[in-house]
Amino acid sequence: MNTPPPSPTGLQRRLVYALLRPAVRLARRFRLPLKALESLCRLAYFEELRLARGLPHTDIARALDMSPRTVATLEKQLRGDFLAPAREVEFARRVEDALGEARTVEAVAADLDAPPDDVRRTVEGLVGSGRVRALGDDTFVVDRAYVSLVEDALAARIDGLNHQLDVIAAAVVSRFLNGPGPSLARTLSFVADPARVEQLADRLARELRRQCGDTEEEALRDGAHQNYALTFALAPTDVDEEIDR
Repeated sequence: MNTPPPSPTGLQRRLVYALLRPAVRLARRFRLPLKALESLCRLAYFEELRLARGLPHTDIARALDMSPRTVATLEKQLRGDFLAPAREVEFARRVEDALGEARTVEAVAADLDAPPDDVRRTVEGLVGSGRVRALGDDTFVVDRAYVSLVEDALAARIDGLNHQLDVIAAAVVSRFLNGPGPSLARTLSFVADPARVEQLADRLARELRRQCGDTEEEALRDGAHQNYALTFALAPTDVDEEIDR
């Protein structure tokens, strides 16, 4: 007997539920109360509508079925110190991405719709860290010789996590909701000697970086391209996650 396909609403809820499971798994591991998890979910939903979509408070209140006063409280939370470090690192990553080709500070600011002074301060920080180099005439470009597969700073690592999960969410939208462009999601399960897995991960990361770089150069040369991102994750799946009694 064939199972009927889910309704549009049913599919939407299944996809959201599937993406919530990793967050709930961490909440269980941290013994996070349900009320705290609900609060974080409200704040994340507000951030998506306010910052990513640019909706005004009235539309957000309607979408979240909340009072304008509650929405204003969420705005205050979001503008506070809780997410400030993550926003700063994310902005630095956006500036660095924009400098994949040689560009001026003014051009990057216009592209990101950001104040030129903020972009300049960020670029100066990237130059100081060796990630970006100056070409003269207020023009900068990413230093391709600078390779960093691991960021030690907590804020940078969390920003990397946000970026990785954004790619996963984009793949879900593309594969289940007919998003633009081809997408791929594969999971390979295998057994291995833990002492050799780190070397395997390094080899895979280097090969992926090389292949993506070659593909990007071909696209830029041909003049036909679309933005893509690839997330690579490798982890043991039999780690004991039971809560300590």
